[in-house]
Amino acid sequence: MITPQVHCLLDCLSIGLQECRGIDIRPAYIGAWNAPFVADEHGFSYFSDTIDPDLELTRFERIYGKCIDRWQNPFWSKEEKFAAMERAAEEGGARTVMVLVDLYYLPYSAICYGLKHFPHIVIVERQEERDWLLRDPFFEWEGPVSHTVLLQALTCEQLSAGISLQAEAAQEPAPETVSALFREQFDRTSRSPLIEGVDRYMKQIAEGAAGYSVEALFATIGQVGIVAKRWKAFGVIAGYFAEMSDASPDPALRALELLLLRWENFVLAIVRLGVLNRPERLPDAQDKLLRLETLETEVRAELWKLFERWEATCHEVLA
Repeated sequence: MITPQVHCLLDCLSIGLQECRGIDIRPAYIGAWNAPFVADEHGFSYFSDTIDPDLELTRFERIYGKCIDRWQNPFWSKEEKFAAMERAAEEGGARTVMVLVDLYYLPYSAICYGLKHFPHIVIVERQEERDWLLRDPFFEWEGPVSHTVLLQALTCEQLSAGISLQAEAAQEPAPETVSALFREQFDRTSRSPLIEGVDRYMKQIAEGAAGYSVEALFATIGQVGIVAKRWKAFGVIAGYFAEMSDASPDPALRALELLLLRWENFVLAIVRLGVLNRPERLPDAQDKLLRLETLETEVRAELWKLFERWEATCHEVLA
């Protein structure tokens, strides 16, 4: 089973598809590298009420057909949302139930439990009596959760979500749909939204823009890191195109591995800036970011080659 750990919602949907139908889930990750985020004087955030929560679901259903039920009303109370979750879990069949939780209340999350509020999508399954089985493919955790803890964790501040995947209604990805969506979501020449956003933020700091600070960047760099995980989608799609066209994904995967490693080095540079309060070292971090941009351009170039070969192979098969 493929568990890419790229995007909590897509990872949950992928688990549901693989377990119930065995459908290739890799095309679901097309466009994950464009995950939106907010960057302002408060720092970075990958979640916000200004970000459309349906972007990924819309792309998913474009690939796999109408197979998702949205059963939660954001204006309901937490108790009403919990009751709706119970009803969804009791419907049975090839159904995967997913909800948005706050990791602040879930003990398995070492980085968030009791420390910070963190919205996250997980799979829930009803167990005997009042307990639940919680499955988190993004953090590779599965275990029992009590009724009380799950009720407390359900929703996060103003954010909530409740969806079910009807795997039996899903269809195999059509090559023409995959091709069209990839062309829409992939640009081998434009700047990465993530790198561009971080670069713009650091320039605001250097120029002394009101509210922009090394401290705010340091405090929210973890959320930037969540967005950076979306780069792993390049590797998922590289493997898909390569396998379908008998090509090697190795050049793209090697470049991606180096990109992710260099990203960690960049994060360490930001941490040192924040801990040591050395804003004069900001140019060093900016240089590291520019080198990341060069690496990402290389990854995109290799992925485009694989896509062109895959597309040519599909045309040959259909001819």
